[in-house]
Amino acid sequence: MRGELLRYLAELAWAPDAILENKALRWRESGSGDLIVGAGDGPSAVEISLGLDSDGRIATVFAPDRPRSATEPNLPTPWRGHFSDYRLHLDRWLAFAGEVAWEIDGKDEVYWQGIIESWAINSFR
Repeated sequence: MRGELLRYLAELAWAPDAILENKALRWRESGSGDLIVGAGDGPSAVEISLGLDSDGRIATVFAPDRPRSATEPNLPTPWRGHFSDYRLHLDRWLAFAGEVAWEIDGKDEVYWQGIIESWAINSFR
């Protein structure tokens, strides 16, 4: 559950409507100028740090303790992502490139990279 919630927060760069409309998100500034966004309650509460680029768009995400299932039990491991190639698409600025990595033994081990080929708004109302 924690890992999935952290991934949801990290993917806000691809869900701009959630930034504005998800009232369950908690926002605050960090002392270093990053934004901290949190979600969940009690033991399932999580937070992730969002680093912004010079245009105020999400450039990096960081969680110091995302559960990694490479070993049992799940190991809390530093986890980060990078977003780039922002484009104005359907009146929204979206990152069209991203990657995520685990920090293992002091090095970032990239395990996913992607490029967005299409993006659409799905309305469930």
